[in-house]
Formats: sequence, structure tokens, C-alpha cells
Amino acid sequence: MSTRDVMDQLHAAIIALEDEDVRALPEATLTEQIDELVAMLHQLDRHLTRVANAVLSRNFVVSEVLAA
Repeated sequence: MSTRDVMDQLHAAIIALEDEDVRALPEATLTEQIDELVAMLHQLDRHLTRVANAVLSRNFVVSEVLAA
């Protein structure tokens, strides 16, 4: 899977989360989904840190982007 494919999937996940109405979810379901999301975000953070370190080691300049 290419980096572009992964970025497209992440973008699709962001859009799906924006459309989610968590008020309609039962508490147990919401808790389970939050636990899964936290685990995935930790994995994503590890991978992004690895990629960022690899990019920086190649002397690329990475500008900081402010969250929307």
C-alpha cells in the first residue's frame, strides 16, 4: 500500500468521524469505540514519529502546521 493510499484512508476516516453523532451511541458502545480509537492513535503516533525522524534525518525541512 502506498503512502498516498494510507493518507487517503486517514482522510476518509476523519470525514467519517466528523459525521458520527456520538450522542446517539449507548455508553458501552461509546466507551469501547473510544478505547479502540485511543489504541489506534497511539499506534499512529508511533508510526508518524518514525516517519518524521526518517524525514528529518534526510535534512528535509518540515514546517509545523497548526491544527484546524
